[in-house]
Amino acid sequence: MLDLLWAYAIRPYPLKIEFNQKIMQTLTPTHIKQQRELLKQQELDNFAQADINLFISHRTLFCDELLCQLWQHFQLDQSELTLVAVGGYGRQEMFPLSDLDFLILTAQPNSPQLEQKITDFIQFLWDCGFDVGASVRTLAECDKNGRSDITIATNLLESRYLCGKRETFEKLTALLQRADFWPRETFFNAKLAEKNQRYQRYNNTSYNLEPDIKYSPGGLRDLHLIYWIALRHSNAMTLQEILQSGFIYPEEYEALKLNQQFLFKVRFALHLVLKRYDNRLLFDRQIKVAELLGYQGKGNVGVEQMMKRFFQALQSISSLSDILAKHYREHFLLAQTAVQNASVWLDTNFIIQNNAICLVDENCFIQQPETILDLFYHLTAQQQAEIHSSTLRQLQIALSQLGQPLSKIPLAREKFLRLFSQPNAIVRAIVPMHKYGVLTAYIPQWQDIEGLMQFDLFHVYTVDEHTIRVLLTLESFLQSETEPDYPICHQVFSTVADRTLLYISALFHDIAKGRGGEHADLGAVDMRQFAQQHGFDGREVTTMAWLVKQHLLMSTVAQRRDIYDPEVVMAFAAEVQNKVRLDLLLCLTVADICATNQTLWNSWKRTLFTSLYQSTLKQFEWGMDQLLDNQKIIEEHREQALAMVQNPNLEQINTLWQRCSDDYFLRHTAKELVWHIELLENIASQPLVKISNRFSDGGTPVFIYCQDQANLFYKVVATIGAKKLSIHNAKISTSIDNYAMDTFIVSELNGDLLKFDRRRDLENSLMMALNSDKLPTLSIPINPRLRHFQVKTDVRFLEMKKAEYTEMELFALDKAGLLAEVSQVFSELKLNIINAKITTVGAKAEDFFMLTNAQNKALNEMERNQLAQRLLARLG
Repeated sequence: MLDLLWAYAIRPYPLKIEFNQKIMQTLTPTHIKQQRELLKQQELDNFAQADINLFISHRTLFCDELLCQLWQHFQLDQSELTLVAVGGYGRQEMFPLSDLDFLILTAQPNSPQLEQKITDFIQFLWDCGFDVGASVRTLAECDKNGRSDITIATNLLESRYLCGKRETFEKLTALLQRADFWPRETFFNAKLAEKNQRYQRYNNTSYNLEPDIKYSPGGLRDLHLIYWIALRHSNAMTLQEILQSGFIYPEEYEALKLNQQFLFKVRFALHLVLKRYDNRLLFDRQIKVAELLGYQGKGNVGVEQMMKRFFQALQSISSLSDILAKHYREHFLLAQTAVQNASVWLDTNFIIQNNAICLVDENCFIQQPETILDLFYHLTAQQQAEIHSSTLRQLQIALSQLGQPLSKIPLAREKFLRLFSQPNAIVRAIVPMHKYGVLTAYIPQWQDIEGLMQFDLFHVYTVDEHTIRVLLTLESFLQSETEPDYPICHQVFSTVADRTLLYISALFHDIAKGRGGEHADLGAVDMRQFAQQHGFDGREVTTMAWLVKQHLLMSTVAQRRDIYDPEVVMAFAAEVQNKVRLDLLLCLTVADICATNQTLWNSWKRTLFTSLYQSTLKQFEWGMDQLLDNQKIIEEHREQALAMVQNPNLEQINTLWQRCSDDYFLRHTAKELVWHIELLENIASQPLVKISNRFSDGGTPVFIYCQDQANLFYKVVATIGAKKLSIHNAKISTSIDNYAMDTFIVSELNGDLLKFDRRRDLENSLMMALNSDKLPTLSIPINPRLRHFQVKTDVRFLEMKKAEYTEMELFALDKAGLLAEVSQVFSELKLNIINAKITTVGAKAEDFFMLTNAQNKALNEMERNQLAQRLLARLG
């Protein structure tokens, strides 16, 4: 019954039928649209159990039959024209939203009457709802345009006859097969250049948060590259034909076929849920596609399972595409022209010839698996060399036949550790080991994180890709170009005695993600076992396991704790224990942040981590038996500020400073103190709002001076939020005569400092808000990207023993106006804000506040409970 339904859906007209008036009446755009909707519904109803190849072939046949019927309907069959499918349609890869690409081939210029018929034919297809890519060319124009444009040439090479004058199509085929029509090497180089440009658009990774099925590295375009090379070389148009031509191994054929079918199914499902053509797997689409493909599970489990399989497919296709392109260049292009240089022996198993590392015995990897690690050692030793395609192909075969992890082989363990002492070990060894599946073969747990994404707005890459980027970032700290962005990391990492410890700890820092439970704790167990297995001594094992377990510690303290509190610094120093661990943790933390999302690292974070690092070093110098003396720090800030002021009026400065609490001097840098002195000197009126980058230290400071007033914090954050700016920190100081001297550190959403026009605009808006008795209207536009994420609101209170103030953490779904809403609750409960740190982790806000009650004391239990209940009720 299903076949009959399909036959009805895809064959609205018999294949062989005399054209009569009744049939002509059914050829209307409305009727065709109905047939397309019927076809789509049949596809939706039967998607789970149907063969994707059947879907695609039915789509192609539907279009073929329709075009041929219309060709007769518009009497184009009575002309000398030829209708030819090109591009994806020529490959017979038709998806629900695919463009209908075809060529109308003419032997000579057309008459006006024929041109009108062609126009009517094409317009009819547009009226039916197709996205039409049509061209009308003579053979001479095909030759000329094809030679000048690689895209046109590629489309023509994929030509497929539909109807009309077959002799003309055969002439086109003969033209395209001429040796001087895009010679093989020229064609290959042009297609490879296209691939390189495409990879650069996607940061040379398949693992972007919302990937493109067609254009992402490893996507369908990489498959097409294989098709195009084979097509230009031997006229093979399908994977089966490419296999029969000997261009690919049977194992490669099976891998390509399996992954192609998966990408086809994902793309087909995506097109079924969209109304307009697009190949991007955006978050909301991932949910719908996963459901259509039958992926299920609690929460986002189904999406993550589908995307894991998706990314694994991309990685496999990308690697095979790379290998086959190398193979073609070496065996069919260079082999004909290159002078064979003398082979240089690297060891008994490897030689280097024409700058490519080759195997002496193709069975070497199978018979001696540990020699796989030698390949990557030679790659680090021969910095300009590449791996020969035949070596890579033997590597893939050997990996598929491994009976145990490589790390089980003692000699392989020695060779693995040896890699990390080599120059550019990460770029030259670890990255290609990941690309070609060797890390998975070496570390059993690596397979669990391979292609594992996290359904959020924070992590841009899959877990394995993120880990590799952490290692790359660490290695980049050795380069002088990175010093401006990472001055301390550049200095510290260059002096680390044994970087192997940190590299391997970085490999394992997220190894346990996706298992459930605390991934840092589980990863520390794996790290300890791995380190012991590889012969590290007890101290090294403990350090590596500690780094994995505590790899989020410094990030948490720097961004969500009061790092000016001596007790916070002492507790952090006690956990770290010594400078060696501090150095390693700093580098790992910064690399982890940078490799999570390219937008996360900014000058503000650099300031935070620098301050915590220096305070911890100072604590080690003081000794662990006493807290840092804040009074000494305060005096240093005051002395530094006085030294920076030109022609200081000491009497006026002392008068100002006598109004300020010690906390004011502790939390403001010397540069900020100088700025405030300049602003408040001879001040004639208030309120005063000044924004400048002159004294910037990680963000654009907004200084507000006015008599303290109700809802002040709300007015400021609501106004700043309305300007679509990020708030990173709020330093709230109130003088003894009840004047607010508040500093907010802000930036553009991408982390940039505010430019002149933005600063002046914000100044004016803040002045208006401060001078008004009305509270700013809280406008909370809905971010469409957030509607797919759920973050449970959580309120946590820290350090209950403090009598001076209460520390509170808030976790909630990040949204415009969140901070203003929170400040409204504070105002309603008559709470004072001493300090605030604002951190956004994708769709999640992780904010830290220091609060006092109306009596300027820490909140009691009843007040804490009331605050928590009010926030939970307000934020949901």
